[in-house]
Amino acid sequence: MKQRLFSCLLALCLLLVLIPSVSAAYADVPDSSWAAADIETATEAGLFQGVDANTFGMGETMTRAQFVTALVRLFGWETVTPDTATFSDCAVWRWYYAAVETAYANGALPSYSTTFRPNDAVTREEMAVMLVRSLGYTTLAGQLADDALPLSDVTSNKGYIAMAYDLGFITGYADGTFRPKGLATREQVAAVLVRVMDKLQTASLDVTGEEDFALLEVAAPEPSADTAVPTTPLQSTLDLYEALRSCREEGADMSQVAVVFHTGGVSTVTRDSEIVSTRTFSRRQVESYLDRSGVKNYDADSYDCCYLIYTSGDTQTTIWYQTDENIDSKLELCRLFGVTHYVLEDF
Repeated sequence: MKQRLFSCLLALCLLLVLIPSVSAAYADVPDSSWAAADIETATEAGLFQGVDANTFGMGETMTRAQFVTALVRLFGWETVTPDTATFSDCAVWRWYYAAVETAYANGALPSYSTTFRPNDAVTREEMAVMLVRSLGYTTLAGQLADDALPLSDVTSNKGYIAMAYDLGFITGYADGTFRPKGLATREQVAAVLVRVMDKLQTASLDVTGEEDFALLEVAAPEPSADTAVPTTPLQSTLDLYEALRSCREEGADMSQVAVVFHTGGVSTVTRDSEIVSTRTFSRRQVESYLDRSGVKNYDADSYDCCYLIYTSGDTQTTIWYQTDENIDSKLELCRLFGVTHYVLEDF
């Protein structure tokens, strides 16, 4: 009995040694600090710890390697450790190797560079780019690159910074600047990651129609036959983004906004590259086309929609529709804007 008790106590001691402390009571973080709550939340969530048991490192910078390590923890990505390093300055034996490779595998890092610069301090611009890429919005950021931005000193990666700014992850300064080359401090990183985490953890709620919400509906664009595929995507991610941004800029209470999503599709029939007809289809009608033989089905990443093509004689039917996964992806974008309610309608 004593031997068993001793074994249990020994196992408990070993477990306590292995579990890192998550106390946010750092000697250099006063309760009155603007970042105190975010530092505590980031620490308790295990995103990153202090520089030692008693010190957070207020005002100190964070390296790029440390930042991607926090990103991996934030998004909960499965660890990736290839035998060969992707970046020449991130050897397989480095402590940050797995985090860098995992971030790269999940799109947080671009493929055009052969180096990562793990020990350089992360800048505000780099933080914005890696965050937006981690969320899967690389294409959307490119589409927003030419939009006007109320930040006077942003000249590169404009779409990424615009998104980080629009979504409230990283704010600008009172003088209208973003200071993209400025180094991000540890408390700033904590605040940014907690903002993202809070928005991602919020649930989207289906509105039954009894509640009183301001409905936001993004109409499908007018059909066009000028492209290889007649373009009538339902609520493209870009259109949804711009609608959400405009809604907020107009002063709407985003917590009282519900976005309308359609579970059916828009059909365009063409003959000899000329549009013959356009109509809406119910979800059941879309599914009936998907069950037909000879139907070609495609994903359109740039719109976050799908479309099918069915040819009969000299006519071609193109139907754009949204899968549950497409809608879930767009619901995440809504949550990032603070919109947590939605309505599902069938055509």
